[in-house]
Amino acid sequence: MEYVILDLEWNAAYSKRLKGYLNEIIEFGAVKFNEKFEIVDSFSSFVKLQVGKKISSLVSELTSIHDENLTGARLFMQVASSFKKWSENCVIMTWGTGDIHALIENFRYFSGSEKVPFLSKYMDIQEYCQGVLIDDMSEQMGLNKAAEICGVDVSKYQHHRAFEDSLIALEICRKTLNFSEISPFIQDASKDEFYRKMTFKTSIVCDMDHPLVKEKPIFFMCEKCGERATRLTKWQLKNKKFFADFMCKNCGHKFAGRVQIKEKYEGIIVNKKSISISLIEKPRKITDSLLGKMHLEVKDNVGLLKFPVLEKEENLVHAFSTRVGGVSENEFADMNLGFGRGDSDENVHKNYEIIANALGVEKSLMVASSQDHNVNVKRVTLKDIGHGIDKEKKWQSIDGLMTDEKGVTLVIYTADCVPLYFYDKKNSAIALSHAGWRGTANDMAGVTVRRMQEEFGTNPEELVVCIGPSICKKCFEVDIDCAEEFKKLKFKYCKDTRSFIEDRNNGKYHIDLWRVNQLFLLEAGVKKDNIHIGKVCSMCESDLIFSHRATKGKRGSNAAFMCLK
Repeated sequence: MEYVILDLEWNAAYSKRLKGYLNEIIEFGAVKFNEKFEIVDSFSSFVKLQVGKKISSLVSELTSIHDENLTGARLFMQVASSFKKWSENCVIMTWGTGDIHALIENFRYFSGSEKVPFLSKYMDIQEYCQGVLIDDMSEQMGLNKAAEICGVDVSKYQHHRAFEDSLIALEICRKTLNFSEISPFIQDASKDEFYRKMTFKTSIVCDMDHPLVKEKPIFFMCEKCGERATRLTKWQLKNKKFFADFMCKNCGHKFAGRVQIKEKYEGIIVNKKSISISLIEKPRKITDSLLGKMHLEVKDNVGLLKFPVLEKEENLVHAFSTRVGGVSENEFADMNLGFGRGDSDENVHKNYEIIANALGVEKSLMVASSQDHNVNVKRVTLKDIGHGIDKEKKWQSIDGLMTDEKGVTLVIYTADCVPLYFYDKKNSAIALSHAGWRGTANDMAGVTVRRMQEEFGTNPEELVVCIGPSICKKCFEVDIDCAEEFKKLKFKYCKDTRSFIEDRNNGKYHIDLWRVNQLFLLEAGVKKDNIHIGKVCSMCESDLIFSHRATKGKRGSNAAFMCLK
């Protein structure tokens, strides 16, 4: 028996046919070996772009693959056909299932086939190796982490290149793989069940009455004495997570319990976490003033934060909400603009009416979407007005909105994440994007610029971009896993990641999201003088702005607004 470790690189490309993004494969790399771990053969091939016009700067920086590398490359189906002949009768292995998902996606797009023709026997070597190396299977172990544990020297390989990564995976297999044990891990990829499992989309369950949830009783143990705690309050759904307060009758300790329930192919997975009960501050009293580099305006008793550079534009309305001026109470006080966080829908609708009046726009013309820390940007029109506010949200996984139609008011939610405002005066077009740490690291800023170029002919050099209220570097403390995502980033305008990553030398790091977004905007062609950072921290100003971290999730939502008059 011979085995093949396959690795792929891909480029996120917007497809008008799909009206969404496709992970378009740009490189195949594979190594064939026998049961003595001897290399029998290798396969390496670039793939010509057919959907995307060019490789994104983030992918180029990560992989060192540039547009010129794909000159003369073959089409996806041609490369796939060659790989099929080369890998015939072999067990195909990948590190994790991401590459298999990309293969299925590309075959569906380019050939209409629901199956990958060269997959008959398949093994996820990441799953096997992680079980050998560590006990914790809750999060997928990365290739570099596994190499580090195995003592594999990765410095001699070029990271994030298909063939090189397949060689690293082979070295890890040499240290961990026992061929007498792997038969339970080898799947029959010719059956429909394999594809149902591979293409099953994990979903977040937002209903405690779900039949499968009822089969799994949810309880918490006291972190102080270890006894089972009693739930004091009803479960409240906030941001796709359930929260309730608990008390241990044995020692009297009170705490909050957070639960996220996912439905996977194998069934229901319940993730639980105990968190301390947060102190909720009342919104502070405010007057017109400067805050950071933004104008804090009080209009009809509503607090609004605005950028001076955008206030000068007569044809533009914009603002970032504060907690001041609404009708909500307790942790939602006063101006909560987030549905589904535990506040009543009646209060949220009333808050929208109040803030719409203060902005001078119509509530019925507002548009919002479901955000999930992705980098998808959607163009909206007058046909879409009301969605997400007065109508049910019809789009999922959309973290950016753009339009060139007057009156359409874009709405993006944040509570520590970064709101990005884009204004193309020449083409009379605007965009709002939500960039959490994942969105920031995945170039939400640059993606939005490029989508505006595609849709409106925007010239990045003429674009004005403002970085709104969000968590500052001093307050944004993260663990090594998050910091590693930022350490991978490379910018031509910044050679040293220490300008946006501060190592605290205690296992913790501080990340400057404002600076990273600015660097991505520069990479996308926006002039430095046209990038304006508001310098308002949501956590430092948590009595004015909702902060997820400051209140440990017990909060309402802020919103960014933008429209063309």
